[in-house]
Amino acid sequence: MQLDKVPGEFRVIRWGVRSFRGDYRGVALGDPQGARLQELRKEFALDDVIRGAGSEFAALLALKRWVRSRWNHGYDHYKFQVDDGLDMLRAAQKGANFACGYYARTFVDCACALGFPARMVSISVEHCEFPRDYNYGNVGHAVAEVWCNDHEKWVLMDPDLNVYYSRGGVPLSALEIREAWLSGCADEVEVVADEPGFVIPGEDQAEVLRGDPLYAHFTAQTLVHLFERFNRHRNLDYYVRINVGGWDWVDERVLPTFVHHFAPRAARPTGNADELYPSLNMVRLQLEPRWDEEGAELLVRFEHCMPWFCHFELSVDGGPWQRCGESYTWRMHEGVNRLAVRPVNVCGRVGITSELAVAYASPQVRW
Repeated sequence: MQLDKVPGEFRVIRWGVRSFRGDYRGVALGDPQGARLQELRKEFALDDVIRGAGSEFAALLALKRWVRSRWNHGYDHYKFQVDDGLDMLRAAQKGANFACGYYARTFVDCACALGFPARMVSISVEHCEFPRDYNYGNVGHAVAEVWCNDHEKWVLMDPDLNVYYSRGGVPLSALEIREAWLSGCADEVEVVADEPGFVIPGEDQAEVLRGDPLYAHFTAQTLVHLFERFNRHRNLDYYVRINVGGWDWVDERVLPTFVHHFAPRAARPTGNADELYPSLNMVRLQLEPRWDEEGAELLVRFEHCMPWFCHFELSVDGGPWQRCGESYTWRMHEGVNRLAVRPVNVCGRVGITSELAVAYASPQVRW
């Protein structure tokens, strides 16, 4: 028997390759190469905002703090026509104050401009048919979720209240907060607050609100009472109903509702977490062993789930990272062979590394 016709021994001794969840292409995101987001990044020096952060998660917290510091909670959307984060930040420079949805949109736009996938999330209490008894004018809230490579998951950020939520030291998504609340585990959830803190709007903002007939009776004291009710359960009860990308999360505990703010509301319900929370920024591998008279190799094909993907990078046996295409011919040497692969997006943000180690021994044939 000819040795070049006999395979050597391939033995996988480490498999650090991530599995994908859901379809990342269903997540609607801003384009960091679009004119508006590029202008936002440059005009407000967003790279300086996160410079020096020791980790990606620390950078996201720095961005949350910065967005919160641009203005205080208010209702000047009645005075200013704003369509995106760039408009809001410019208006804030002129003294404008905006409510939760404007904070969330600004954080999302800033994150996407920097190459961090982020999206808005709408949340509301269980009985959110506006108006309804004590919840009048106080049934909903808007927050943001951002994908964090450090934790390999979606993480909720509330730039209005300047908080995030954690359980067992792990930052939570909106759905995880909901589960903790409805499962009676709210005491296990930590509200991690930062500075500057939330400021209850005063009489000047109540006056702005009174320009809308719906709020003609509002006073500064009304706002105090409203936000006291809002914080009665550390805001956790507002996560009972969540809407992500047009999907309403429903299950047997909380069913759909069709009225919101006096208006009919169409429902697009789902109980499939993969539709709301797909994996991002990962690489998975397909492997094909081959051998000839020159030795053995593995043909490795790469597949990613990275928004705004640019290219792959790989490292062989701990060597320097090098750019590569969608496949790589990995020549085996005697002993342990190591390969690391990661995706990189158009902003230069690297994704999560997949690692593989294969022990190889050339064929030894005896008769």
